[in-house]
Amino acid sequence: MRSTRDFLTGVLTGVAIGLLTAPRSGKATRGKLKEEADKRTGDLKEQWEKGVDQVKQGYEQAKTQVNQYADKAKEQVGQYADKAKQQYNGMRSQAETELDDNKQKTKSQYNDKVDQLADKTESGINSARESLKAK
Repeated sequence: MRSTRDFLTGVLTGVAIGLLTAPRSGKATRGKLKEEADKRTGDLKEQWEKGVDQVKQGYEQAKTQVNQYADKAKEQVGQYADKAKQQYNGMRSQAETELDDNKQKTKSQYNDKVDQLADKTESGINSARESLKAK
């Protein structure tokens, strides 16, 4: 940008010096200077507008890319969330199954112990009856 400005300054300076030293009347020189200044002003305005358009295009491209990256990130987050839910549900199901198995095993062990105690109690009662009958 600086080199363009320096170049344009040099061109305008050269044109001004050329016009000022040219053998013309003051009115003709002023008219020529005004004409040249208007032309250069138009050129600068056109370059400015081109620069503004380029900046706008760059902004729109960047905005589009950011939106694409954001959409892609949202999609990946959704995929990770789904995967986490699936793993959670799988582990929950496995834990519930193991809990049910442990409940059944504990219940079976409890019932076996109660049956053993009942058998021992019955055996003790029968022994006591036999002892009483023998006397």
